[in-house]
Amino acid sequence: IGPDAVLSPLADATPTLRKNRPEAHQLVTALGVLHSRGVRVDWRALFAGSGAEAEPRPVALPTYAFQHRAFWLTGTAGGGDSGYGLAATGHPLLGAAVTVAGAEQTLFTGRLSARTHPWLAEQAVFDAPVVPASALVEMAVRAGDELGLPGSVELDLVAPVVLPADGAVQLQLGVGPADASGRRPFTVHSRGEDAGADAVWTVHARGFLVPAGTDTPEGPSAHVPSDGPSVEVRLPEDLLPDAARYELHPALLEAAVTAVAGDGDGEPGTTRVPARWEQVRLHASGATAVRVRVAPVELPEAAEEADAEAGGAVDAHAVAVVLADAEDRPVVTIGRLVFRDVPDAAFSGAAADAARPLFELDWERAALPAPDAPLRWGVLDGDGLDAAGAVAGAEVPVFDEVTAVGKAVEAGAGVDAVLARFAAGAADDVVGAAHAAARRALGLVQEWLAEPRLTGTRLVVLTHGAVDTGAEGVPEPAAATVWGLLRSAQAEAPDRLTLVDLDEAPDATGDALSAVVASGEPQAAVRGGAVLLPRLRRTPVGDARGGTAGRAAAWDPDGTVLITGGTGALGSLFARHLVAEHGVRHLLLLSRRGAGAPGAAELEAELSALGAQVTFAACDVADREALAAALAAVPAAHPLRGVVHTAGVLDNGLVPALTEDGLDAVLRPKADAAWYLHELTEHLDLSAFVLFSSSVGVIGGPGQSNYAAANAFLDGLAGHRAARGLAATSIAWGLWGLSYGINGDLTDNDLARFGREGFRPVSPEEGAALFDSALTDSTAAVVALPVDLSAMRAHGQVPPAFRSLVRVAGRRVARSGGGEVESLARRLAGLSAVERRQTVLDLVRAEVAAVLGHSGVDAVHAGRAFQEMGFDSMTAVELRNRLNARTGVRLAATVVFDHPSPEALAEHIVAEVAPEGDGSGASQPLLGELDRLDAALAELGDDAAARTAVSVRLQTLLSRLNETAAQNGQDEEVAEALEAATAEDLFDFIDNQLGRSAN
Repeated sequence: IGPDAVLSPLADATPTLRKNRPEAHQLVTALGVLHSRGVRVDWRALFAGSGAEAEPRPVALPTYAFQHRAFWLTGTAGGGDSGYGLAATGHPLLGAAVTVAGAEQTLFTGRLSARTHPWLAEQAVFDAPVVPASALVEMAVRAGDELGLPGSVELDLVAPVVLPADGAVQLQLGVGPADASGRRPFTVHSRGEDAGADAVWTVHARGFLVPAGTDTPEGPSAHVPSDGPSVEVRLPEDLLPDAARYELHPALLEAAVTAVAGDGDGEPGTTRVPARWEQVRLHASGATAVRVRVAPVELPEAAEEADAEAGGAVDAHAVAVVLADAEDRPVVTIGRLVFRDVPDAAFSGAAADAARPLFELDWERAALPAPDAPLRWGVLDGDGLDAAGAVAGAEVPVFDEVTAVGKAVEAGAGVDAVLARFAAGAADDVVGAAHAAARRALGLVQEWLAEPRLTGTRLVVLTHGAVDTGAEGVPEPAAATVWGLLRSAQAEAPDRLTLVDLDEAPDATGDALSAVVASGEPQAAVRGGAVLLPRLRRTPVGDARGGTAGRAAAWDPDGTVLITGGTGALGSLFARHLVAEHGVRHLLLLSRRGAGAPGAAELEAELSALGAQVTFAACDVADREALAAALAAVPAAHPLRGVVHTAGVLDNGLVPALTEDGLDAVLRPKADAAWYLHELTEHLDLSAFVLFSSSVGVIGGPGQSNYAAANAFLDGLAGHRAARGLAATSIAWGLWGLSYGINGDLTDNDLARFGREGFRPVSPEEGAALFDSALTDSTAAVVALPVDLSAMRAHGQVPPAFRSLVRVAGRRVARSGGGEVESLARRLAGLSAVERRQTVLDLVRAEVAAVLGHSGVDAVHAGRAFQEMGFDSMTAVELRNRLNARTGVRLAATVVFDHPSPEALAEHIVAEVAPEGDGSGASQPLLGELDRLDAALAELGDDAAARTAVSVRLQTLLSRLNETAAQNGQDEEVAEALEAATAEDLFDFIDNQLGRSAN
């Protein structure tokens, strides 16, 4: 105890007085410190006279340490924030409101989930959490209060709000302008929280806010006798703390109307809900217990017809409802409450399906501008391609091999893009054609990317019938392998390859090809001369299509379902799902080891306990004869009715490291087996033919070109079957969140990289739900890919297929001082050698930190090896792509391994962008003089004499410069070229080179 704590540290003491601190606060703090050190404190003496010691009260503590209770401050449900133009309402369901400028409209927003509003989980129907209609009514009442309309509410339920098991929904209640009678209409919409900005809003209710004095004078009191029987309803104790935040807690209102719901059962397969609410008036707020009285009222004939049109059976009589408090004073009165029998399917989570990550590839017509200047084309190997007709050029050089293109470019030939065509294979040997096309594509892209002289030349690969853009299906599934393989190659080498699928003779596609290449779009299809671009869009639930649409799958309990890879991770998972959820009773599980596979005995016991009969067969599904024998063994009493093809293997590697044998090994169990299943079953009456594909076949992925090729074949096969009216569904799955099976070798770094790119793993539970949703749709090929679009946008590397979902403006970056963004070379100009190396090193470290998910460059040591940091071939490609975009330098895919540390990589980039002696020292003033000279030359115009005089002076200066360079043993070839240059060559050099640097 003393005037301050100056001496207490010397004695390891606890000060009770501190400068500039309240004495009472510091005293209690000191006692707390002593108590924590084991000193006995007489707390009763401390609190004597305060009243706290008179009647000690026990404090409730969690029963165990992991109870899910948050003690941090929480925001409002809608995230109301006046800083964003939103006004917080304080309501638990409608957290914020915004008034639409220039219109008599107000929008209330909220976020609902079973976790943030646990009482909603108690309102479940068929285990699906549902926001009851009473909650929508209460929200409408609150909206009326916020808008100064304390009258009555009319609400008609359109569809129940079904919450997802995980995640949340965004909710909007929009109030429109008043009509002639003063009523203001409102609607209630929702969509999944992660659905994305493009997702469609689902309408759940419509109604009116009716000002006081304008509604029908005849209220419920005319029908409900005050001395009639009543039912008492109380709010559960755990909901009492929140009761005051609602006008009337929806759980209490729902319990009240549920108590009067049932005079008789609804129609079979339906659930009775309070659907139409008329003359709902709130008389008192904050009730926690009410007495409910009801009386039947006649339902007008017009209302019966309207309800019939709404799609549900209706009670012959509606009811009037009065909710009264303990003093029998009205709390809520409902003039007419109509119950509707809603189909059970409406509660199955179909509404949540709309927010599930199911996509399909849509080919959007695009009006691409023509290039500023005609492209200079070349053709590789001819292969029956009419070069002149294909690109509308009279003189198009034809090259017999890639090295010939490189030599031509090195010699000065202007070649912007080179065409290579992949013709159809043999129609009677689709498997052989698929392997041949994939091998040729692999060999071609390996040669092209390995040729250093072609970094500025685009390879344009032409196919025919490889993709399904509409009604034609996929005529050539074998060609689809080329698209899968090259899509992944594009991910490894951006801006080097272009894929174009043609529908007719190439002589009608010249302008379209030029527009595609000039636009930078990596993939396109040309149909009737029009350019179509592949873009993912969300698949509408239950969307029926004609033409090439596949038939929705169905499961026959008396038939047999064949599953390839049946004892693997996915095969066994979906065998359980089909038996438990779809009533399948006869399974044929094919795998290489059959009943001898690990876990087969346990799987059989589990499925048998569920009532299924399981047959295991050891079969290589890529062996057509072995597969035919397995199919022949299916008993006639339980014929084959469904096929689920999950088999597949991985052999990842970057394109330069892939081999033809490795390509074949990946194609066989996935693509070959799928075609044999198609051939051997196309005469059967199958109700389901499901192919487990992968999203890399649709969007590409570095290091997986072989796997992408195999899966793109599956997508093409589904389109091929659907065009012929056969059952077909190909599901292109994202990464599975399983620690075993095909993805069992993934590391935490791999998962973190996928997360940074915006891709989430598919859990077994989510996968089962996506499987069911995909099969209720009639689309032949769907993509089941959980994705975080905001993370993808932040990552900055948006795959082309997502450009309709993740809209990036693509504008240039403005400089603070005006003008265009500086290139790295211009940024480094004028810096010393040390400053240039440091600038580039900072850039490299920043990109390494982004790739590895570090918080900043401080976590990246300049001299540490990339492999020690956790880099592999995939992260190396990601870093290379990011540095390409930031520096403008064409770096090799192996640059991380060739220059194994950030310091070494920075040195390499400096050498590429600004070699020693360039842009520093004495050369900098000279470059400035050349810039001014360039500006002066532009004013010469057509003065031939002046141009000649200037040309002579420039030749003299260049000759002197060349002599100096020759003496130093530098750039002898350049010196020779300059000595032989004509006046016209020099002016071209000035225009093209000096002018470009000045700009």
